[in-house]
Formats: sequence, structure tokens, C-alpha cells
Amino acid sequence: MTGKIFLSGGGDEIATKMLDEMFFAELPQNSNILYVATGFRESEKIASASEWMQDMINMHGRTDIHYLFADDLAPFKHLNDYHAIYIGGGDTNILMDEFDRTGFEFVLQDFSRHGGIIYGGGGGAITLGKFIDTGRDIHRQYKTGVELLGRYSVYTDYHDENKDGWATSHDSLLICLPSGVGVVVEDGKITRNAGRNYKIFEL
Repeated sequence: MTGKIFLSGGGDEIATKMLDEMFFAELPQNSNILYVATGFRESEKIASASEWMQDMINMHGRTDIHYLFADDLAPFKHLNDYHAIYIGGGDTNILMDEFDRTGFEFVLQDFSRHGGIIYGGGGGAITLGKFIDTGRDIHRQYKTGVELLGRYSVYTDYHDENKDGWATSHDSLLICLPSGVGVVVEDGKITRNAGRNYKIFEL
């Protein structure tokens, strides 16, 4: 059993509005969100990431929601105080390196098993799948992700590429999400979608 997992193909807060509305609708009043912004660590976006999250929360009228901005994940061994984890985009390599360094992938797995809500945007969505080498420049020796999506892996910013060969070689179903499109996964199955023009490559 896993909690609800929201996967976004990327895009700004206007493009992802439909999926974001679905995400916020799941959160009770006075929720706490852990915002993982590690993927932006080597990007200029890190300077404005915290302000961006606050603006998005305000845009959806959820002034009751509180968030904690996290770059270094070492302090987070237990997530009992949080209703949701929001993993931003950016560099998938940096995200997975940080997960490995801190053991955060196991923390995420435990959080999900206990019904916690997780949102992955862009590179953050890729990390949650079975494999992360879905088409990006991955330099890591180990290509496995957090594996919260059953047999699914995730490819974001999709533009009609043919990924049949990738799915077969990895023995993994592949969810391809264009920018602004998202899906919700529960117990390894897609249960809802925000935008219809996503594609799944099967074996």
C-alpha cells in the first residue's frame, strides 16, 4: 500500500494548475509540507525557490498551509510532522545523490507506506520511479529510483519521442508526461490524470 503520489511533467505554476489543485484538495486544514528543493542546488533557481512555493500556495488560496524549505535532507529521518512531501524539479542526479547520502529514499518509502502524500515535479517525479535513466543525462552508477510506482518509471517534458526500446530494455512501464500534464498513482496504478495527452509505453 502507498499513499497518493502526484507526478508532474514539469512547467510553471500556471501550466500545472490542474494537478496542483488536485494535490491541495487532498491536504487537510493547517497542513505541513516539506518542500525538497535539492534539485536546484546548483541552479540560480535555488535563490527564488522558497518564494515560488509560497506564491503557489497563496495562488491556490491555502493560507492555512505551512511549508519547510529543505536543501540538506540529513536532518529528516522521520516525517511524522508532515502531511505531504513536495519534491521539486531540477537535476535528477543531484536529487538522487542527496537521497543516497542521507538515506532519504528510505524515509520516503516509509512515509508513503503509511499513507503520506508525495508530489514529484519534473526531475522530482523521475526520482520516484523504478529507474531514473529515462532519457536524461544521468551520470550515476546506479540507475534505480525510489521505486514507489510499482513497475512504472517516469519521463518528463515529453514531446512524442518513441520510448518502446527503453521500456523493453528496462522491463519497466514508462509514463511519459508533457510539461503541464500530470497523473496520480496509488498502489502502482494510475487513478487520475490532469491533462490527457500523456503516453504509457508498455512491454
